[in-house]
Amino acid sequence: MSRSDHPPTEEAAALWFAKSRRGVMALEERAAFDAWRREPANAAALAEMEHAWNLLDGAESSIAQPAAAPVRRQRMARSALLAVMCAVFIGIGVISYSGNHEFWTTLDWVER
Repeated sequence: MSRSDHPPTEEAAALWFAKSRRGVMALEERAAFDAWRREPANAAALAEMEHAWNLLDGAESSIAQPAAAPVRRQRMARSALLAVMCAVFIGIGVISYSGNHEFWTTLDWVER
């Protein structure tokens, strides 16, 4: 986008909005923000920026809610897979220690 697409008021509103969201401002910065916000056009641009942010925040929360169900299913699938793997490993361990020598082959270098 070119500079002509965004009037300076909207660009300044975006910058001041970002600075106000980041946390504590320095005293000089806060005084400059208050002076800038006193202009009606600037205050309107800042209010529009805050409104757009709130709309996006609401949209994000409504989108994030349905995603919780697949995560639960994925966790259950992982837990089931882990349980099956544990059972298989325990079975292999029982067979290997049961004295069934046909299950495991001996290596030539062990017998030498």
